[in-house]
Amino acid sequence: MLFNFLFKNRKNKHPLGQSEKKFDMNYWMNLTKEERLEMDIKDKNKIKIKKQILLKSIRDEYIKLKRKNNKN
Repeated sequence: MLFNFLFKNRKNKHPLGQSEKKFDMNYWMNLTKEERLEMDIKDKNKIKIKKQILLKSIRDEYIKLKRKNNKN
């Protein structure tokens, strides 16, 4: 019972906070080609920004580690 309780709690939590909206295929197919293209471009831009932020934080951490190792 304890084992099941632990895994049920872990399934509900998203590792990065709130999860994205679920994809609705019917809604997507009812959109026009232009609307789908526009939504796709917006999604790609959001993902690109998230990747840029992640890369910047990784670079900053690397620089901090490098400076710390040079001091020693």
